[in-house]
Amino acid sequence: MLFKFAWTHSPAARDATIKKFMETGGMPPEGATMLSRYHNIDGTGGFAVVESESAAALADWALEWNGMITINITPLMDDETIGGVLGNKFS
Repeated sequence: MLFKFAWTHSPAARDATIKKFMETGGMPPEGATMLSRYHNIDGTGGFAVVESESAAALADWALEWNGMITINITPLMDDETIGGVLGNKFS
């Protein structure tokens, strides 16, 4: 499944968050594959598109950053998948 792994941080946490990101690369753990990552131009956060079949891997990644950033994880569907769902509802 695809997920949007979005984050924001407070101005107070900015420097610590940047330092950790630069040291670790902010990569997901085994069981989750980052397909792309984007950063807000104002430095307040961003999001990654991640593929995973493991809720535990996503939770592990989120817990790694717990206390530094606010994280929202949202399941995603591509056009083909949502088209199939909508086609079943409206045909």
